[in-house]
Amino acid sequence: MKHISQRQDGMTGLGIFLILVVIACFVTFGLRIFPLYNEHLGVKSAMESIINQPPAKRKTIKDIRRLFLKAANVNSLYYFNDQNVKDHVNMKKSKDGKTKYLHVKFQNTNNLFKNIFLMVDTDETMELTSGKSK
Repeated sequence: MKHISQRQDGMTGLGIFLILVVIACFVTFGLRIFPLYNEHLGVKSAMESIINQPPAKRKTIKDIRRLFLKAANVNSLYYFNDQNVKDHVNMKKSKDGKTKYLHVKFQNTNNLFKNIFLMVDTDETMELTSGKSK
């Protein structure tokens, strides 16, 4: 037993280097994915703010898109503007026509390494309920 414990001197330089490389990879990945995920959460927050508006303010798709652009601006979502909001923000009706849904769909990418990209595909649908009058 004494002979084995004398040979264990700790971690080598190569071991420390490998651990640092793994940590650097995780940090790089995290720094690249965070803005994309934050934008996804901002879209969901903007959709929830529309749902919380009184029904009188969100009668038409034009009103909904205007409210979405305001909420997107508050959430620092600069991807959306007057020209492309029509492509990404829509209102759907259920088959019976009684329920309306807010639907937002878009993709965003970020460069991870040279020619490797991360992509977040946001395809969210939320029910436009009657809302609370404030």
